[in-house]
Amino acid sequence: MRTFYGALLLLPLATAAQQKPSIPGIGETIEVNIVNLDVFVTNKAGERVHGLTKDDFEILENGVKQPISNFAEYTGEAPAETAASAATPAAPTPPPPQARTIIVFIERFYLPNFRTEPMFGSLKKLLHDSVRPGDRVTVLTWNRGVLLTQQELTDSLPALDRALDRVATLSAKPILDRTAETRWNIEDIRKFDAIAAANAGGPAQQGDTLADLDLQRAAEMEIVDVSRKIRTINALMRSVAGVEGKKILVLATHRLSIEAGAEHYYATGSMMIPGEKRQKLDMRAALKSIEQTANANGVTIYPVYPEGLLNTQSDWAGPSTADYLILNNETPALKQIADGTGGLTAWGSEDVAKLLPRVREDLDSYYSLAYRVQSSGADKARNIVVRTKRPSLVVRSRREFMEKSDVTRMEDRVIAALFRNPPSPGFALRVEVGQRRPRGKQFGVPIKVHIPIAVLTALPSGNQYAGAFSVYFAWGGMLGGISDTTHETKSYKIPVADIEKARGSHFTYEFELTADQRTERVALGVLDEVSKEYALRLIQLTR
Repeated sequence: MRTFYGALLLLPLATAAQQKPSIPGIGETIEVNIVNLDVFVTNKAGERVHGLTKDDFEILENGVKQPISNFAEYTGEAPAETAASAATPAAPTPPPPQARTIIVFIERFYLPNFRTEPMFGSLKKLLHDSVRPGDRVTVLTWNRGVLLTQQELTDSLPALDRALDRVATLSAKPILDRTAETRWNIEDIRKFDAIAAANAGGPAQQGDTLADLDLQRAAEMEIVDVSRKIRTINALMRSVAGVEGKKILVLATHRLSIEAGAEHYYATGSMMIPGEKRQKLDMRAALKSIEQTANANGVTIYPVYPEGLLNTQSDWAGPSTADYLILNNETPALKQIADGTGGLTAWGSEDVAKLLPRVREDLDSYYSLAYRVQSSGADKARNIVVRTKRPSLVVRSRREFMEKSDVTRMEDRVIAALFRNPPSPGFALRVEVGQRRPRGKQFGVPIKVHIPIAVLTALPSGNQYAGAFSVYFAWGGMLGGISDTTHETKSYKIPVADIEKARGSHFTYEFELTADQRTERVALGVLDEVSKEYALRLIQLTR
């Protein structure tokens, strides 16, 4: 658990407040968002359909039809575009191909070589057939709280091949089967429970046995891991929020369960999980956040479950009831994420290998549609339906547009900085990091942020100038994934007579980060609440 405290040191001539800032406006503006949609159209046989026009499509937002403002078809060759407002069918200059950002996120899993080789071979072929100069591809792995970047963003195919080869080699090595370990433990504990119950003169009540408690402990560990994983996946997508072009996430998981930890109950013969325990395992809201984050940042997700139907009982027996229950606890969540973001899903290494060529088609062959919407300035979901006027065609696209508030946009920038992918800062920012202070098993890191007053916009309000700024930060490391983003807003007032003198000085914002050995870096951002200009810094913590 990392905590902080903040303090604002100001010049004597300025005053500050922590409450919601009250500053004069600079004039009312109406912001309009352009909602871009990648749309994939096939016939009933799954074949791509080309040659459709803007008039063949309809977009409905919350059930209301929206005028299409932009339209283009990309075919993997020379894209053809038609302007929505064109009165004649004259062919304009085709738009340039979009740059692509591809995130490959692979959770540690185990499959024998004869199953991993075709799948990773297909993944490498996907990149070789798709990646162009200027594209950005990264490969990351996750192993129970450990996030490793196997390859930073690059368009180098040899570098990507090397990264995928490392992951393929790792995936062909057996891992600790935590479900099997739980099963063995529970078998022993149940023998002890039976002896204890016999000595007590009757069976123990359900939930009171050592076996029940051990199952609950194993499930709770999975809840922690799945929650960290979801937070990290969301952070990865938010880190590319400001990147233009087409963005996809190839998400290979070992556990992204609807009910985290249910596999331990199934593997030990508990086919029915008690209601109060099942409620604690429910991850639907967290899983929904993956879909929402993807739609907020224009990311299409292709979630896959490479292991598929595994055998949890023995090396020779066929799949058991428990195996099917485990599969059914994994794959529906992946399908929901794929459907909601316009992607595709598959389970089992063979079907995953077959799916990846369709991902390549999605990168090259699609329709790009857009419509305009007036911004509300708040985090808001809008349901989207894209359809054609030909009922025989199958249309696939994301199902939501997630509008962002200024707070969310700034959080995205800070997370991007945390992943060493920051947007260009609007002004200079000086940061001082103090010496670590031991705090039991943790340590405190004092941090000072110096903000030049001259870069902030203060507006006249009577006999003083008023303004406000917000300080944002997040932290992370190789272990434990990424934190949530925290921010605090400070308002200030400066007498008119002192404004010129004040502009030669700065505000200092201080806080202390309570961290552990897993914390490796801190990302900071400062947002001027009046001008909306911002600055970013990434701090590497020394051990």
